[in-house]
Amino acid sequence: MITPDWQNIPNASDHLKWYENKGKLKLNFFLSIVAIGMLLNGYDGSLISGLQASDAWQADVGYPNGVKLGLLNACGSFSGVVVGPIITYIDEVWGRRWGIRFYGYTILIGSVIGCIAGVSGANGYALFCVGRVIIGFGLTSFLMTSLIVVQEISHPRSRSTVAHSWNSWYILGLFIEGWVIFGCVGYISSNTSWSWRIPYIIQVGFAIYILVAVQFVPETPRWLFANGREDEAFDFMVVYHGNGNREDPLVLFEFEEMKVAILKEREAKAEKWKTILRDRSNLHRLGLACLMPCLFNMSGASILYNYYTIVFENVGITNPTTQTGIAAGLNGFTWFCQIGAVYAGKFIGRRKIVLWTWPFLLFCLVGLCAAGGVYANTGETNTSAGIATVSLVWIFQGFFNFACPVIYSYASEIQTYSMRSKGMLVWNTVYQLQGAYVSWVDAIALEAIGYKYYAVYMPLVIIQFVLVYFFMVETKGYTLEEIALAFDGGSKISLANTDILPSVEHNQRVPNSEEDERLSREGDHKNIATN
Repeated sequence: MITPDWQNIPNASDHLKWYENKGKLKLNFFLSIVAIGMLLNGYDGSLISGLQASDAWQADVGYPNGVKLGLLNACGSFSGVVVGPIITYIDEVWGRRWGIRFYGYTILIGSVIGCIAGVSGANGYALFCVGRVIIGFGLTSFLMTSLIVVQEISHPRSRSTVAHSWNSWYILGLFIEGWVIFGCVGYISSNTSWSWRIPYIIQVGFAIYILVAVQFVPETPRWLFANGREDEAFDFMVVYHGNGNREDPLVLFEFEEMKVAILKEREAKAEKWKTILRDRSNLHRLGLACLMPCLFNMSGASILYNYYTIVFENVGITNPTTQTGIAAGLNGFTWFCQIGAVYAGKFIGRRKIVLWTWPFLLFCLVGLCAAGGVYANTGETNTSAGIATVSLVWIFQGFFNFACPVIYSYASEIQTYSMRSKGMLVWNTVYQLQGAYVSWVDAIALEAIGYKYYAVYMPLVIIQFVLVYFFMVETKGYTLEEIALAFDGGSKISLANTDILPSVEHNQRVPNSEEDERLSREGDHKNIATN
């Protein structure tokens, strides 16, 4: 029996204006808390790169360069590797909210400790590193948990859009950070530590908001169902996906599909590592979970994110105000690129987006290497090399950020429920180890060989393109449970051989039927929840 086309099943949201759908408004508020967390992630993620332009920060942390600067950037990733297995256990046993709550605490504590750097008698570098390690614990917790939450609580009509827009909030955080750094570092006296402490302490406000707001976020329906709280799981979908209508056709379909998938995974003991590792389709999922962070960390983007001041200095752009101004404008540009990608993703498949953008990254790396070589070999300031470098940085970041919505959402999307936390553990381990490597090694390599370091990433970009071409599976158009079809085919945890229960089929409406649409509207409005 063929599974019904879920996109043609009526839902309360189809006939209500956005301000009438109270359930979806509440759901969007919950999702906005995740968005604020990601904004904070972006704000914090580029702070060190921006603070490198501050003379006061350099003095307070002991003028780090090379190995010490790389370690300062990488220490948060090292702590992220350590905490990953703990967060996986918490997400599976205690619930998804705890990962977000832990993130708020670590940002709060880590930011305060970091701001103490430079106090008379204290080791500024050591204090700042300790603060980064603490923040690294929470950052990993948030990344792993929030990627799961946006997939598991989003309305099926908008799940793909919400998941793809997840990383755009990171870029918005970069944009805010860029202009804060531009104002503080560029216009507050370079002799005062407040030129860098003000940007750093701003994080505390975001952390407090997250700690308060996360108390109101419900657990995901899939976690509730898997932990024996079936009624609560159904009530979640009724309130937030069906606007209170317990007979909503899409809600009934979604619940039964989730129920069948989780029960079949439970029968197959799909949550066990032994089961995961002996199944070919699961190994495929884990392999792709490893490939996605490679696309982000090993494509050369880490140089431009973490060390853009060094990139600009290598072609003669040394003024701090100019450096921070270019970076702030770039962050605004890349945010628009990501928003454009979110809407394009509705029409273009995940795989196509990556395949179309990666050749442009290779072109830009070649150009950056050439521009750096021209400047290094002329023996004098070369305006053309500087202009070319700035232009190529913008082109590279534009195409790279067009692919970022897919790169970040894909690894969580393709996992089954039973292995989603474990799949994200694999993703996080690779992500953090590679992040630590590039953060540390990039600084050392740029100091040692300068522009020639771009050439290291060129063959890696080619290899990534080949791997995406042969192994990335298209998931556009599937529900979260139906993605198993793309990987499993006829395996025993696939929905391919599953009959959707009759109660769901009886509620399915025939598209373009005016009478059925009228009955659906009447039924929806009659059962709307007044909460």
